[in-house]
Amino acid sequence: MSNVLDENFFYNSMLAKAMVTLLPPNERKMMRCWFDKMLELDKTEKQKEIRNEYMWFMLLMLQVRKVREPFNKVPPNVIGDLRDLVPTKVYEEILVANDDNMILEEKTDEKKVSFAQSAPAQFFTNQPIPCEGVYCYMSAFSDR
Repeated sequence: MSNVLDENFFYNSMLAKAMVTLLPPNERKMMRCWFDKMLELDKTEKQKEIRNEYMWFMLLMLQVRKVREPFNKVPPNVIGDLRDLVPTKVYEEILVANDDNMILEEKTDEKKVSFAQSAPAQFFTNQPIPCEGVYCYMSAFSDR
């Protein structure tokens, strides 16, 4: 279990460190202090669970680029449970702000494609259209 907690933490911390560059310099400094503090919480499994909760919440804040208390101040010497340190209104604000980022089994209007019955000239017409992103068939199959 401890190894899984470490893997999750380091994966999330890599994402968070990349996202922190989008913040103003003064907020970046505080977030880096928090990252350093999180690295200290690696002695027991309970500390690792707490560390992962904090990192998860910091990722949510970074996704909406809103650094809220207590992460806009220097971290305390002793880190307790997230629910004890983060005010309820801040927790709710960040979760609501992330509603647009959450993917919850959305039903899309994807058309079903049957390739066996399609003529080669219909290849592009029958391709699924991504909700986000771009087509890259030309770069993948072009000889240029």
